[in-house]
Amino acid sequence: MQAGKNPAGKVEMDRYIFITIIVILAILLIHSHRKNSIDKNEKNRLINIRDASLKIAGKVVNAQNSADIYPYILETCLKLIPKAKFGSILLLNSDGLLAPKASIGFSPEISKLRLKPEELFLYLATKGKMDQTVIMNRIEELVKKEASLASGYPDIVIRSEVASPLHINGELVGVLCVDGDQNDIFVEQDIYTLEYMSIQISIVINHQKLYNELLSLTQYDRISQMLNRENFVREAEKLLSDPSKDAPNLHFVLIDLDDLKSANDKYGHQFGDEIVAGFSEILRRHLGRNDLCGRYGGDEFAAIIQGDTLYLNHMLEEARAELMELKGKFTSDFIPSFSYGNATFVEGSCNIESLYTLADSRMTQMKKNRKAAKI
Repeated sequence: MQAGKNPAGKVEMDRYIFITIIVILAILLIHSHRKNSIDKNEKNRLINIRDASLKIAGKVVNAQNSADIYPYILETCLKLIPKAKFGSILLLNSDGLLAPKASIGFSPEISKLRLKPEELFLYLATKGKMDQTVIMNRIEELVKKEASLASGYPDIVIRSEVASPLHINGELVGVLCVDGDQNDIFVEQDIYTLEYMSIQISIVINHQKLYNELLSLTQYDRISQMLNRENFVREAEKLLSDPSKDAPNLHFVLIDLDDLKSANDKYGHQFGDEIVAGFSEILRRHLGRNDLCGRYGGDEFAAIIQGDTLYLNHMLEEARAELMELKGKFTSDFIPSFSYGNATFVEGSCNIESLYTLADSRMTQMKKNRKAAKI
């Protein structure tokens, strides 16, 4: 999906640039109130922050991957705070641990670092609140006062740090740190610089979150939470072109939910959506890790399943039995079920259209047989 053709993505970019401008104006306003007259060095620092913000905005607009932005923001931090020699951006992972997203000045081993939030210097300095940017000019005194704390950087002695928490909608998502190997090197102005940069990082994180949500909407069917037809076909074609595939044991399976249209007509589309969602959940439980599945149409699903024919039929019959057991969940007189047909990649001559045609004819025959037998 090209960002340039995505209206929602453009709106988000415009929003990002607007927020950036507001932040710059806010910084200037804060400083104008804080000082009636700003000396030359302060003016230069504010100009540097302004220029950095515009460059970061440009990077965000043009970046293919937000991961590329973090090192750039961190490098900018160290340029704006020249007495800092080291820096890191740590983000919370799914395990609730802080992992480096970018680092400068540390050994490559830092990439393996995983910290609990309470192991941060910022946690000690704020007594666990981590709600503000803090200068810690004598780290060894803080650590000694609060008991022992492993820095995680055995080859570097950190004596000073400025740390700023990263928040999204009031929730802590990470921390931005710049460090030095000397005492008493950071000043109040560094707080404003780091707070600005932490806002930039939070915007990047939020933007990436929104982008991923938008990307998911374009790739997955909303009701079934499976790949939509376009993306299923794209992934299926990748499998077809893979020379290492085990073609005789790779099946293209077409599945059709029986009587879904009549159920929609009788009970409403919300009822039909519940059947689709229920079936999708069951199917996901039965699919293997390397299997592929998508919603091909309103009542039609397509899957690529690995295994022999005996395994395939057994798996699908189990899924059908589970679906039929949900009868009471939907209504007392409708029994949800499905018919299916499959074709191996060998039979289909490695062509999606021919695989679909063959599987569809077999599925249609199964549907006729089941209706004749009143199954």
